[in-house]
Amino acid sequence: MNKIFKILSILVIGFVMFSCSTPTNDPETPTPNPEVQTYSITFIAEKYPEDDQPIADLLNSLPDYNKVEKGKEVKLPTIIYETISGEYKIDEPKDLNVILSMNYEGNVTSVKVENENIKIKFWTTPAE
Repeated sequence: MNKIFKILSILVIGFVMFSCSTPTNDPETPTPNPEVQTYSITFIAEKYPEDDQPIADLLNSLPDYNKVEKGKEVKLPTIIYETISGEYKIDEPKDLNVILSMNYEGNVTSVKVENENIKIKFWTTPAE
C-alpha cells in the first residue's frame, strides 16, 4: 500500500510541476508584431460643396491621407490643378486649365495625427 501511495504522489507531483511550468521562448518562433494603430484624414468641401466635392473625393482616395500612423505630421496640399477635361490633379498636368488654391479652416497647412481620425474643412479659390 505504501508503494502505491509513493508512486501516486510522484505522479501527482510530476503532473503539478508539468502543468504549472511556463513555456520556454523558442528563438526560432517569431513573436507577432502588434498591429500599428492608424487613422485617416477626411477632407470636407466647406463653402462651395457643389464645386469642391470632386476635389474632396480625390484627396480622400489618396493613400497619403488614409492609414496614417499616430504621431505623423502630414502636409496638406496648397494647390490643386484642374485639367482641360475637368479632372483634378495634385501634380501639375500637361493639359492644365486652372490652378486652384486650397484654403483650410484655421489656415492650417499640416496636421499631426494623434488618437483620432481628422476631418479637414476646405474650399478652393483661383490661384493668384
